[in-house]
Amino acid sequence: MNRFFDFHLHPSFKPFLSNPDPDRRVDCWEYLESPIGMIRSQSCLDQMEKGQIGVAVSVIYAMERPMTSSFLIEHLAPMLTVLHGEMLDHPCYSNYLGYAHEEIEHLKKSQNFNGRKFNILNSIEEAEEDKMNLILALEGGHVLEQFNTNVVDNLRALKQGPHRFLYLTFVHMTQYPLSTHAYGMKLIKGNDQFKPNGFGITDVGKEVIDMAYDESQGHRILIDIKHMSVVSRHKFYQYRKEKGYDKIPIVGTHMGFTGISKDPRELVKHFSKPAKRRGDFIEVNYDRPKGIGKGLLNKTFFNPWSINLFDEDITEILDSGGLIGLSLDQRIMGSQEVQGEFFSAQEFNYILSGYKDKANEVPVAEGEFSDEGERGRELNERKHLRHLCNNILHAVKVGGERAWKQLCMGSDFDGLIDPLNNCTSAEEYPKLERGLIEELPKMMKEDRKHDYDETNIEGKVRGIMYNNAIDFLKKHFK
Repeated sequence: MNRFFDFHLHPSFKPFLSNPDPDRRVDCWEYLESPIGMIRSQSCLDQMEKGQIGVAVSVIYAMERPMTSSFLIEHLAPMLTVLHGEMLDHPCYSNYLGYAHEEIEHLKKSQNFNGRKFNILNSIEEAEEDKMNLILALEGGHVLEQFNTNVVDNLRALKQGPHRFLYLTFVHMTQYPLSTHAYGMKLIKGNDQFKPNGFGITDVGKEVIDMAYDESQGHRILIDIKHMSVVSRHKFYQYRKEKGYDKIPIVGTHMGFTGISKDPRELVKHFSKPAKRRGDFIEVNYDRPKGIGKGLLNKTFFNPWSINLFDEDITEILDSGGLIGLSLDQRIMGSQEVQGEFFSAQEFNYILSGYKDKANEVPVAEGEFSDEGERGRELNERKHLRHLCNNILHAVKVGGERAWKQLCMGSDFDGLIDPLNNCTSAEEYPKLERGLIEELPKMMKEDRKHDYDETNIEGKVRGIMYNNAIDFLKKHFK
């Protein structure tokens, strides 16, 4: 029986939000039904068990206050779902770390629920073949914040505590003083806290990187570059080289690809209209870069939002010996039309300068932001599968054959995503593997611009679904 791996999912996130009373919360095995698709369970422990998950990274995430203040989350979700209004309305600005500890404890409560067991690992060597094995990670640097404490000291305490964390996703969806984040919130366009502000990585951010990597202070924690702005990623690579960190693997745990270079001359080719400025933010609208395939049912696209990896990012991760997790979010994979994204004005000027550290201000006209409405969802399962295949094959084109060994699944299930229709939950991983084995060779033949190695497709896909990640963990989670 094949087993499966996931680099980034949230089995405890929604159950934790079900009640402020720890004794009344839904256990992590229970499937949560909801008419709101992104709130319906995608990776409860029961779904993971049925999907033959052998090892997965269970990500601990304290929801940022601007997220909970959206109408959908704060008002509509409690009426239609198991999510509790008090948990969504809690003023947790200064106590995110406390919430993270509570979520871990709630996950642990499910470890022997009605005789159903799973492991929480401090080393891959503790994994058992006949059980589900979870590894902990943290999403968003804000999770290190607790009242008037120092975030670097808090990270040190976590490294020296009873639980081991594989990685820290450095930033998330809102402004936080570690680095500038990439815009990623299509649902709440008007809230400025979701729009990137600032420039690159701050001094505090560098201290957090140093502490995460410092093995004298406890087990190393890898840095996940998902949600970092393109300039923050650029500065992160520079800082790693300056500090001699370039042999430590970089991870991007729930990614898609833009399909293009970050070179400003390439970027502007995909602008659908001139960039517009108001205050500290720049809005950019795109035409999606085309992927493999032609015709209504076969064509694919990339999502060029800078939350996704540019070609240079792919190379940086592969060169570091890192691992890229493939998101199963429709939007990230490029199967949905894209709205405009926002950049920090300071970072946008830096990008247009060609990433030159001493650059003159590039004028971007003041103007009203456009208000592009939501487009219809693409419902065809095969089309969504082809978009995933398109991203996989792009990594191979950019990174060469080594990319087959450095890709894995990083679904972001239960992270408030709209999943690909061909794999809507962790339960469907066996079906996804069969689909990839069938579709990848067809798309290799369609793509006449690249000469792929079409041998051993089953082995390549098995690597993406499980083996690549286990090999990585044997080196970096010993």
